[in-house]
Amino acid sequence: MTDDWEKELIVRIAWYYYIQKKTQKEIADMLGISRMRVIRLLEKAERENVVQISIHNDFRGRLKTEQNLIDIYRLDDAFVIPSDERHTPETLNDAVAKAAAMYIDEHFSDTPIINIGYGDTTGRFMNYFSQISKKKPTYISLTGGVSIYLLNTQLSAGNASLYLIPAPFVASTKEIVDAIKKETAVIEISRMHSTASCSVIGIGGMDDNATVIKSGIIQKNDFDFLKMRGAAGDVLAHFFDENGTFIPVSTEERLITYSPEALKKLHNVIAVAAGTVKRTAIRAALRGQYPNILITDEATAEWLIENK
Repeated sequence: MTDDWEKELIVRIAWYYYIQKKTQKEIADMLGISRMRVIRLLEKAERENVVQISIHNDFRGRLKTEQNLIDIYRLDDAFVIPSDERHTPETLNDAVAKAAAMYIDEHFSDTPIINIGYGDTTGRFMNYFSQISKKKPTYISLTGGVSIYLLNTQLSAGNASLYLIPAPFVASTKEIVDAIKKETAVIEISRMHSTASCSVIGIGGMDDNATVIKSGIIQKNDFDFLKMRGAAGDVLAHFFDENGTFIPVSTEERLITYSPEALKKLHNVIAVAAGTVKRTAIRAALRGQYPNILITDEATAEWLIENK
């Protein structure tokens, strides 16, 4: 575990204990750690002056923001990182991906099984997790498209296992999709999804730099047509309107991807997304209850709260 994450954990525990008046056992259950560890970190909070009657203002603001997100969008958890006006879209993706790696390293077992969606941010998450964690994860792809998962991923061979659906993301016909889904290897990977500790997904916006466009998952004219129909964003190439309502399109039947209905049934679906161009998409995904955990930056979180 990194020093940065331990500091975040100390502050979060102090917040729950001193401000929200939760018991040590309640905090341990919420964070998935032992009660003895909660006690030790509370002691460390006092030694390091994290607790001085009140929690320092910069931490206090972010923790309040996290709780507001949880309450408004009925989330199980939220992790908000500080915003930095110097961030570009790329460096912001990098920052939230690193935060996701820290979060999962702390919250899940030494051999976590992680369902993984396609995209730039999820690829960055896997890279960071292999760098900062001693755990040995098993990743299971939620979509077809082998090259999409390998493009930005630099996993340590001895530290992770990667199970990819051996198929394209988009097939030429519905009949091919039906045939692929009957293959033994695909069936086995589908069964693994329900055993996962968590699922990490990105949220796609409706700008021309969206991964679904750059990766050729959907053609530009189809993408523009979806915008005309009121699409606000996508999860796993499933598009939804500003209220999170799924928008059926003809290309759906040719996609090899986890369904939105099945996604909602998984535990610990963690959306990792931030930035101005994705705000409407993130809000729509939260309204649709596709993820139940959100990792984002403070400016995005505050916008989501103010524009609920």
